[in-house]
Amino acid sequence: MSNRTFPEVTIKAGDQQAKAMRIVCSECNAVGYYAFQTGHKRRPPIAAVQYFQNKDWVVGSTPRKDLCPAHAKPSRRKGTKAMPDATAPAAEKPREMTREDRRIINDKLDEVYGNGAYKTPWTDSAVARDLGVPRDWVAQVRDQFFGEAGTNPLFDEYLAAKALIEPQIEAALAKQDLAIKHFEACTKDLAEIRKQLEGLRLLGRRIEKEIGK
Repeated sequence: MSNRTFPEVTIKAGDQQAKAMRIVCSECNAVGYYAFQTGHKRRPPIAAVQYFQNKDWVVGSTPRKDLCPAHAKPSRRKGTKAMPDATAPAAEKPREMTREDRRIINDKLDEVYGNGAYKTPWTDSAVARDLGVPRDWVAQVRDQFFGEAGTNPLFDEYLAAKALIEPQIEAALAKQDLAIKHFEACTKDLAEIRKQLEGLRLLGRRIEKEIGK
């Protein structure tokens, strides 16, 4: 897996052009992109593997085994797993952090860490997701060269407020769904009643004609 490579293309990221690695689903030709270079900073191919896996792609040993999230989930529900190549070892040794990996992580921490804490909204996990590398690597470099993970008071306040409001949003959405279902049921009932009323009106007109004779 560590030897996987991806086609490199140029995509538009916001107002800038970025070089990206592309993955294509072997089942439906769905496409995913990982912007590995903006400006002069270039991230290693392993970062693309981590990034696609975090996005629920199945990254196979060859492009013919790559699966998009839509086709990966059914296979996971059935309990099937991607079969390794017959020539591959039963288990690969986890890749160790290289000097280039360490440099890339260090450069990123220079941007998002200062005064003994991360800048909002960065954390070890956020940096790891951004770079497509294991969180432990980020924690190791940060602890060695920058200091403790620390917290940002403003970010902590945001997380606390988010934790309070999310259940309220879920409750409101549940009420909304119930109200929509009730409205749809009422609309259906009303349509049926109108059909019956129209039939009754036709019968009334027929009776009036019979009486008028």
